[in-house]
Amino acid sequence: MLREPVTFQRAGSATNVDGNVVPGAWAILSSAPTKGMVRPLSGYEASQAQRLNAEVKLLVVVRYTASLREGDSVLIRGLRHNIRYIKNVDFDNKWLEIDVEGGVAV
Repeated sequence: MLREPVTFQRAGSATNVDGNVVPGAWAILSSAPTKGMVRPLSGYEASQAQRLNAEVKLLVVVRYTASLREGDSVLIRGLRHNIRYIKNVDFDNKWLEIDVEGGVAV
């Protein structure tokens, strides 16, 4: 069931020379699960302003962890997907169903 390698990441921040906080690199969440079940939910392509934009929505099921939150991302087969919603199945703290979106601005 949990066969697909997944890597959860969180955006870091850094301070530039002027002391302003700027987005930094993505850091791997070491406490997060590394295997999951990935199912496609939907996908489409749209042409807008002479550009082709592709978008995919996936459901990722992993064992429970309290370290994930919306705003994190997950790498699946080398592609970054944004976490949109995290559902604790039956509030049992055993499984998480995570809605992710890919192909959009990260």
